[in-house]
Amino acid sequence: MNKSFLIPGALAAAIALASAAPAHGAELILVSGDVGTGTGLEDPSPRTPIGLNPGTTLGEQRTLVYEFAMQMWGAVLESQVPVYIGASFQALPCTATGAVLGSAGTTNVFADFAPGIAADTWYPSALADAIAGSELNPDTIDINSRFNSNLGQPNCLAGSEWYYGLDGKAPAGTINFLNVVMHEIGHGLGMQGLASSDGSLYGDMNNIYANHAYNNTLGKAFPDMDDAERAQALVDNGNTVWIGQQVNQQAALVLDNLTSLLVSAPAAAAGGYEMGTASFGVVANDSSFNGSIVAAVDGGTSGSDGCEAISNPDEIAGNIALVDRGNCTFASKAVNVQAAGATGVIVVNTADAVQGMGGIDPSVTIPAILVAKSTGDLLRANLPAQATVGKDPNRLQGADSEGRVRLYAPNPYESGSSFSHFDEALQPSALMEPRATAGLQSQVNVDLTPALYQDLGWSINPGNALVGDCDTGVDVFEEGGLVAGANVQAWNALCATTQPDSRRYQRCMASYVKQAQQAGVLDRNSGNKVLRCVTNKR
Repeated sequence: MNKSFLIPGALAAAIALASAAPAHGAELILVSGDVGTGTGLEDPSPRTPIGLNPGTTLGEQRTLVYEFAMQMWGAVLESQVPVYIGASFQALPCTATGAVLGSAGTTNVFADFAPGIAADTWYPSALADAIAGSELNPDTIDINSRFNSNLGQPNCLAGSEWYYGLDGKAPAGTINFLNVVMHEIGHGLGMQGLASSDGSLYGDMNNIYANHAYNNTLGKAFPDMDDAERAQALVDNGNTVWIGQQVNQQAALVLDNLTSLLVSAPAAAAGGYEMGTASFGVVANDSSFNGSIVAAVDGGTSGSDGCEAISNPDEIAGNIALVDRGNCTFASKAVNVQAAGATGVIVVNTADAVQGMGGIDPSVTIPAILVAKSTGDLLRANLPAQATVGKDPNRLQGADSEGRVRLYAPNPYESGSSFSHFDEALQPSALMEPRATAGLQSQVNVDLTPALYQDLGWSINPGNALVGDCDTGVDVFEEGGLVAGANVQAWNALCATTQPDSRRYQRCMASYVKQAQQAGVLDRNSGNKVLRCVTNKR
């Protein structure tokens, strides 16, 4: 029997009939929740085109980015059923130093709707439709997404703003809207844990995402746990992992070798220690992070958290500062020790585990790492210590010792983020980590996300980018997450939409090909093939 469940708060919208989906790929259709408001996607405020985005109003630029993201995912995935996506700009939670950039998820889940699928298991709406080959819940959207309308205001990540370019060149202090849209649509397509902090699963039933999660501490997969065990696994940082075959086979194509803190002296502290990295500052490597570790002291209540001006700058200058976690943001600690002359900072976690450190602060120019409490306690008992960082050729950054990629499971539990993301320890940073990072280039690389979709049951487009009915020879998707062909198709759709005149369309595509070749997205041969298809397009 087909079972379905409406996710509370999901937006229903009237949906018009759409044309059939392409032979390879999927059709994603935007349903604006801002219609008639003059805000968000409909904001008429004039804007100058930016970063290859030709929009001339704020609403148009936002809409073009959203449609570009839908074209990208539509090129990568296969479905004969259109995917309807609701989108709007709203006031999301904010502080002066942090903000929820966006949120999204499936509007419905379905179980037992087709032969051959996992029994008694929820599937998100878009994936369920794709597997069934039919619309299981007509006249409603499949995914609902919201984006922060207050970004950059004094009480909402002050000093930042959205970047609406399509070129991946977001200036410092801006947030790449395309990356965030790709990320949020990614949740709705299936990267959604549907688990509560008490370990209960949505609708008291397994779901296809949680079916691929495993906890190393308990030695159990999520479907085999009771609620109490799942609650433990959801806050077991570093030990809750993905066991899907495709993600873990492709991990070595994406992730760097594990970077460790290497302590050479004194002998009592010598060894290699696992560490987490930061989304701010320079990358910690053997040249940027090398020297003597010294405890930072500040004038605050704790005296060791680095949250106030450093009171021992003579000792800190030219050395790596050791501070404790807590009482202020990670980036604030880095700013304070940097002002005292530190060349790097080590944050000691409150838990005996490592994790990534989120945050955005362009003023941080030193490397920052985080170590487990036991490592920090050992270092603090043996200062000053000599250290650098180095690579372990047998381990991957963000995977366990078996090569299984970690899921985000911080302690305490973070509603809306925990379990529904890859861990922040992944390097390079992944599209589906919980916080936006500056290095993401989702217009050409979506790393392990398609592999995860394959594990869930999505079919991936095996073909090349098409311009009209012309095969460009450019792979839509390559293992490891490169999506150059999807980028070609997204640009073809953008140029066709914004430059309907044949000559202007061809100039638009010629300009794109030139930019793509300069960026290394297309080589000379591929670019020429794309241009031949553009010239012959009917």
